[in-house]
Amino acid sequence: MDMPPRRTLNRQHTIQDIESAFLEIYQRDGIDGVSIAGICQVCGIARSTFYLYFEDKFAVLQGVEDRLLSALWEICRNLPDIMDHSSATDTALRTITHIRENLDWYRVLLSNRGDPMFVYRWKKDIVKSLRRKLEQRNVNELDAVIQGVMFSSALIGLYTHITMECPDIPDQTLCRYMDDLLARSLKPISPR
Repeated sequence: MDMPPRRTLNRQHTIQDIESAFLEIYQRDGIDGVSIAGICQVCGIARSTFYLYFEDKFAVLQGVEDRLLSALWEICRNLPDIMDHSSATDTALRTITHIRENLDWYRVLLSNRGDPMFVYRWKKDIVKSLRRKLEQRNVNELDAVIQGVMFSSALIGLYTHITMECPDIPDQTLCRYMDDLLARSLKPISPR
C-alpha cells in the first residue's frame, strides 16, 4: 500500500490540529468564544498557516459538519427495507459507531451551544432517506413527510440524550430503542 506524500500528511495533520483546537475552545466557550488567534495559540501555528486552510472560524465548523453529515449520509442514504429489522439494526449499529467515534463533536454540536443548522441539515437527510422508502411502500407524500419529520426529530432527540446523558448505553439496547422508535413513527396514520 502506497503512503501518501509527506506534504499531504502534513496538510492533514495541520487541519486536524486546527479542528482539535477549534473543538477545545468551542466546547468551553461556544462559537462566540472561538477566535483565529485562540485556535492558532492552542495548536501552535501562525495565523498565516490557519488562512492557508480556512477562510475563518465558520469554515472550520462547516468543514467538520459537512464531513460528519456526509459520513451519516453514506451510512443511511440507501436504507434497507425499513421493516426488515435485521438490516435496519446493521445500519443503526454503523450510525452508532460513527457517532461514538466522533462523540466530542456530536456532544458540542447537539448541545445548547451547538449549531442549529447542523441539526436541521441532519433532519433533512433523515427525512429524505426515509421518505424514499415510505413512498416505495405507497405511503402518500404528506404522510411520508410527516412520518419522516417525526422520526428524524425523535431520533436526533434520542442521540442528543445519549451523547449528553448516558453515552455508555450498550449499542444493542440503543438499537432496540431505535427500532421501536422507527416502528412507532411508521405506524400507518388512520384517516379521520
